[in-house]
Amino acid sequence: MRVEFRIEKRLGDFKLSAVGSLERGLTCIFGHNGAGKTTLMKILAGLMQPDAGELKYLGVESKIYIGDFYVPPDAWGLDVVLAGRSRFSSLPVNNLDVEKAKRYAELAGALEFLKRKWHTLSGGQKRRLIIAAALAAEADLTLLDELLEGMHPNWRGEVARLLRETGGIVAVTSHQIDVVDCCDYVVVMDGGVVKWSGAAGEFDKSTLGGSCYK
Repeated sequence: MRVEFRIEKRLGDFKLSAVGSLERGLTCIFGHNGAGKTTLMKILAGLMQPDAGELKYLGVESKIYIGDFYVPPDAWGLDVVLAGRSRFSSLPVNNLDVEKAKRYAELAGALEFLKRKWHTLSGGQKRRLIIAAALAAEADLTLLDELLEGMHPNWRGEVARLLRETGGIVAVTSHQIDVVDCCDYVVVMDGGVVKWSGAAGEFDKSTLGGSCYK
């Protein structure tokens, strides 16, 4: 599986002009606020159309994007994971979907939160449910916008491991350079342009601090 992109998109004064690809494994997309990370992710997810260029999805039949999304305060934790299972569509869910939701919630350390209302959960507990929802989607292409932000390094490394084990293409955006040690591939964006991309092991972070414990 592989995604190739050569796209342009103008939003007011901002212009995205990105060229690159995503491979099977975990890709971390770095850049400061306004670098174009979210715009790129939404275009790759099909939520936004580029003004020019092309996208190629090679062997990719399903995709999911998770960024900021609204969850009703009275929603059960199970509902959140099942929403991921249906890839946020109106498709009905069945008993098998419920069992898979429970399995992925357990992997994400969120099993005990399935029977709790959303408004009773802490930020970290909510994030675990969102991770479970991403895993439950079982998508070929999983796009996660800043999902790893604010996590303890130990937990972040565990999440990275779970995402890798999906066997698909997973991309996460981040401001935190210490996430690089969790990744298979790195993409660096600035001013709407991909400045660097390649294997994480080839990325020169010798002058940058931080680590990710696995």
